Amino acid sequence: MAYFGKFYLDKEKDIIVTLDMHGDDLSYVITSPHHKTGNLITNLAKVCKLEISYDDYGYKIIKGDVPCFYDGDNEMVYILRFYNTKVANIYPDGRIERKAYVPAIAKTLMSQTKDYKLDIEKTLVKTYIRREVKFHSDLHTHRSANLSPDILIALAIHHQLRYPYYYIKKLQLNITPAQKALLENRRQIIARSFAHSQLKGKYLDRKIDDHTYLNFASLILENIEHASENIAKIRASLAVMKDGQAVFTNLEKVYIYRYVFTKGTSVLDPITLEHIDDIEDEDIVNTLKQMELDRLNPVYRYNTLYQDQLLFVARSYQKVGVTYAEISDTALVKASEAANTLAQIHEVMPAITKETGVTLRFLCAFRRIPLTIVKDQIGQNGFNENLQVLKAVANDPYVAGSDFVGEEMNDIRELSSVIQAIVAIAKDIPSFVIRFHAGENDSLPDNVLNSVLEVEKALAPGQFFPHVRLGHGLYTPALDSQKGKLLLEKLKDYRIALEFQITSNVRLNNLTELTHHPLKDYLRNDIRCVQGTDGGALYGTNSIDEQLSLERMLDLSFEEMKKMHDVEAAICHTAMQEFHEKMADFKKALGIKSVVTYYNERIDEQKHHVITLTPTSRNIEASVSLASKIKPLPLHKIPIVIVGGSFNNVNHQTELREDECHLLDELIDSVKKEDVFFVIGSSMSGYEKYLLDHAIGFEVYSFVPKMLTEKEAERIKKEDVGVRISIESSPLGVYKSFAFEIFKRRPSLLLALDGHSAASNMIQDAKNSQYKCWIVVDESVPSLVEKASSLEGYVTFWKPGDGVQGICEMLKRTIID
Repeated sequence: MAYFGKFYLDKEKDIIVTLDMHGDDLSYVITSPHHKTGNLITNLAKVCKLEISYDDYGYKIIKGDVPCFYDGDNEMVYILRFYNTKVANIYPDGRIERKAYVPAIAKTLMSQTKDYKLDIEKTLVKTYIRREVKFHSDLHTHRSANLSPDILIALAIHHQLRYPYYYIKKLQLNITPAQKALLENRRQIIARSFAHSQLKGKYLDRKIDDHTYLNFASLILENIEHASENIAKIRASLAVMKDGQAVFTNLEKVYIYRYVFTKGTSVLDPITLEHIDDIEDEDIVNTLKQMELDRLNPVYRYNTLYQDQLLFVARSYQKVGVTYAEISDTALVKASEAANTLAQIHEVMPAITKETGVTLRFLCAFRRIPLTIVKDQIGQNGFNENLQVLKAVANDPYVAGSDFVGEEMNDIRELSSVIQAIVAIAKDIPSFVIRFHAGENDSLPDNVLNSVLEVEKALAPGQFFPHVRLGHGLYTPALDSQKGKLLLEKLKDYRIALEFQITSNVRLNNLTELTHHPLKDYLRNDIRCVQGTDGGALYGTNSIDEQLSLERMLDLSFEEMKKMHDVEAAICHTAMQEFHEKMADFKKALGIKSVVTYYNERIDEQKHHVITLTPTSRNIEASVSLASKIKPLPLHKIPIVIVGGSFNNVNHQTELREDECHLLDELIDSVKKEDVFFVIGSSMSGYEKYLLDHAIGFEVYSFVPKMLTEKEAERIKKEDVGVRISIESSPLGVYKSFAFEIFKRRPSLLLALDGHSAASNMIQDAKNSQYKCWIVVDESVPSLVEKASSLEGYVTFWKPGDGVQGICEMLKRTIID
């Protein structure tokens, strides 16, 4: 039996179909080596009516034969079908034509449950879209998420970027003895430069490893023996997690891994790029060869890393028929980066558009909260710098407008003064787009309406309402409620467009039950709706896959797709018209100056413009106010996490029910103080407050946000709890600290009695845990049941009358283990 070829059933190369030929007989084997639970391949076999087998290592596989046919031209073709769906045409000369694929949404849901619910129509999708409704834009995407892992890997090899020792260790990459010796020698040198650092222990080790690097080209090309294995691990690190839905914390980590590739630094001692053809991945090899050809093109010969990224973003869009895209980029509101970034764009984009037919424009992106892992400082000075830079660059033809990005953990009204300043900038630029990420999760369902009202409030006398777009818009008050009707009225009156990107919603744990998606309701009410990808490469999708997912997963009709297509066409037509007008004005204003000089001068001119930002009541540092209550978690006891009060959305208060209170009473009576301790959130309300009042003698710990209101600080001081300080300033982000300090470090039990998106994130984080976490969910809470049902096989449902016996058995097993 001889190897014939392989192809993938998904964009991220997780579902591998390997083909072998024996004589004239063709067979296949399907594997999913990056999905450790086995759920993905088990559910795929179930939905396609295929048998599970096992390889020599005991891993689940699917195998079978591919029947051979003769077509009307007497040409032999092997046709692979799964449950009456044609998957591929395979020709004896080696050609493979894939006819269907598994969308990233289906793959994610298959990966995290032992009882997958979607049918074959939503799992194995044929790749055909009617010409009349084909989308040609990506109006919602992000700079660092646009390129596939394979292209990023090729860019890092070609530009010979520094790759930190920390990631080599973290991903457990295999390196040669010579590479190991080089790294250790460099590490010793770097360590000496941190001899007087205030950092200690693992924090110091991390800093040293971050500054110790290996040439990425050397890592791959001078270590070909392990190249395939290392590339697979690196590829996985550049996309959201594989075995289920992720939470925003996981997304932030992926962005940090991608940072090396998107904003990396080339080494000073490059190697000769040899053995490229020895890389087994055809896509990476072809991309590298294209980069070599580009260096023979005078237009691209001296491309920077960023310019090559723009080039391959445009080429990727060209392949899927996208001609216009708007990319959110935080660099364009940073005084240290904006001028140089725009100069690079102006230098290369005309040639890119000429080659590909794709126009890329940008939204200057404000972080609504700091990126957790980077811990940027954001506040009065940060927002003022952002606004000063925005005012300086807003007239640039490649700047389409502004955006508010980041996890939606704060009320948009907290940014009222920033919105007012942006609306003032838009007054003088009629084409300026103001986009809000709003309604992405259910914690702040009023954010969508309040975004519109804040812009309305900020209008100067006689000012027209600017071009406003709302990204996501999943969660709002019910559209038939008073607030919902007001929202629909405002959306219509101001011709506001809603942007939908279903794959990222599912993969980031913001949408599990697809029937709850509101898109059809908006279309029924004649609200302008368009599609984005949210940075499709990060989520294993692109604009075609996204459109197919919208059509199949939400059962959109041709007429509904046509409505979206027509709105998109109108937006793109206006945007391109405005682009050309702004370009003519820009060239006149630029004169003989360089783009860098022009914008640095404009940024300097704006530095004296300072606005007074809306003060926040969350101004007390928890680490200072609660210093006497801060304690480490006990290492010798099992944590029981109680969710029931602190993890609701802003419109919901937990009301105690007798059966749940009785459960807590039984639990307190059944466990020993020396075996367990309890962990709660910061609101100390609902069932968490009930536990505090009744768990006399037990250790109870509360995770609290980094910044508190005066009322919160006084309430926590009065309670008999140990305190752990979260890495987030908002109560809605406290869930992240449970993952960092409990789920990823030790066995535990999670008892979820009430909550919304933050509680769902807790449940998902517990399932994703590196250690066993027993998850118990109250089946009378619909918002939690929806999440728990998607994790069938990993969650135990509790209902009134069940008692505490099952929970105690879980604890007993954990204590024994």
